[in-house]
Amino acid sequence: LSADLQQFTYMKRLIPFTLVVMIVSGCDVYMIEPAYDSRDRMIGQYDVEEYSETYREWIYYSIHISKAASREKVYIDNFYGSNISVYAFVNYDRITIPYQVVKGYEIEGAGTFQDYYLNLHYSVRDIYNNSYTDFCETEARRY
Repeated sequence: LSADLQQFTYMKRLIPFTLVVMIVSGCDVYMIEPAYDSRDRMIGQYDVEEYSETYREWIYYSIHISKAASREKVYIDNFYGSNISVYAFVNYDRITIPYQVVKGYEIEGAGTFQDYYLNLHYSVRDIYNNSYTDFCETEARRY
């Protein structure tokens, strides 16, 4: 009888372990990783210091950067201090402004983002007034 009692006691100890294994093996485990969007760091208001290499003058204004529906795309409002909105593509710390014509301006350029600073190099040409192409170096600080 003592051998039967030992086996019964052993079986009683195995039941909780077996139940835990059955419960865990029957569950689906999902790992949810937060989605990283490199645009998040760039979104916001900026004070801009722009140097025109063509006209050799400094210009100061503000811009606002917002997300577009497309995954890598952003909009830059008040670009060139001209109350126009251009689109750009963000890839980590790089931003590319593809060639586009907006309200009579031909625009294209590129830049980098680090900490709170956005540095852009771009060209702008007013096609209505047939002006010179303006080559600009811009440093924008987010606030």
